[in-house]
Amino acid sequence: MKQALIIYGGWEGHAPKETSQFYQTLLESEGYQVTLASDFEPLYHKEELKRLDLLIMNWTRGELPDEPLQNVTQAVAEGLGLAGVHGGFASAFQASKGWLFLTGGCFLAHPGGLETTYSIDLTTNHYITANTQSIPQLTTEQYYCLVDPAVTVLATSTFAAKDHPNAANQEVILPMMWIKKWGKGRVFFQSVGHSLKELKEPTIQTWTKRGFLWATRNTLADPLKNSQYSESSEKRMRK
Repeated sequence: MKQALIIYGGWEGHAPKETSQFYQTLLESEGYQVTLASDFEPLYHKEELKRLDLLIMNWTRGELPDEPLQNVTQAVAEGLGLAGVHGGFASAFQASKGWLFLTGGCFLAHPGGLETTYSIDLTTNHYITANTQSIPQLTTEQYYCLVDPAVTVLATSTFAAKDHPNAANQEVILPMMWIKKWGKGRVFFQSVGHSLKELKEPTIQTWTKRGFLWATRNTLADPLKNSQYSESSEKRMRK
């Protein structure tokens, strides 16, 4: 049985407990054993982290002390999967260069606010996105992120020039979902998820769930090299 830990907390505007329980449900439907923690205490135990298969961080803002950060960084390098969604991941611990380097990106702004309507465009054929379609219209926060060029971008969104001051009168296309590797570990992020409503949108839910499965320790040898999705590959992902 795969072992997952969800750390939640920080700014309450993202409903960290409720969204974490939703992630728990997604993983338990795949046979995972899931533990929820509302503080960083589990991250101080190196050996316990090494026995986990997946860590989901769901902590908006805040500061992560050096010791748990180093423990997580080392555990991911040794194969622990790391994943997160929206501000619980990209807006977490923004003063920590180590965290930003590990995760591959940082939330900067959502220029149009909650009522921004935009599309999401798939860019890469991958297990996470296979047999799904781009989203032509979604109304929620549109995350403007600074992104590590080392990531593999799975989907982007386009910011209209009118919505932010640095567009220089042209559209800006930025990643909204990416994956990366860190040593032997895998990292997954997607930016939609201000509330449960957005997380339960069918395509967003599919990407999120598959992203968690993909990041998990000891899944397919290298899904990045699989150009075509198949039912058999999804079954192997679940083992």
